Amino acid sequence: MDANEYWIKYKKENNLPDDFKYNGERQYSYDADSINQLNALVLSEKKKAACSTLVSYELDMISVPKKNNYYVLTDSKEQAVCIIKDVNVSIMAFNQMYWELAQKEGEDSSMEEWRESHREYFEDEAIELGTEFNDSSLIVFEEFEVVYK
Repeated sequence: MDANEYWIKYKKENNLPDDFKYNGERQYSYDADSINQLNALVLSEKKKAACSTLVSYELDMISVPKKNNYYVLTDSKEQAVCIIKDVNVSIMAFNQMYWELAQKEGEDSSMEEWRESHREYFEDEAIELGTEFNDSSLIVFEEFEVVYK
């Protein structure tokens, strides 16, 4: 089922008004294996957060997430997996991230591991975007809850 059909089903089952909109589709990676692995973490509710560089939103001309935004999470074939709702969004420098927050992503076992994996990902992304990434680069940290699956 595609995102729009899934959203309509969610609204109907929850008696929400027709004009109640969602804020788009989400995938938390770029390759099929990673997308599906991260979706499994979201569905198990081990993953309750995600982060991206602020510059990626700016260059893609996508609005930065806001508290109470709804998104349809999709799989690698763009089929709906679940609906998430943002419960908090923070913008901070990469080097200001702390473990109590980072562990909400459900992927790493220590702050050092989180920094290493995210630094590598953000540096690769910066090359693709034609920008630079460093420890003072701004990241958008989005905390969410699964509201429908």
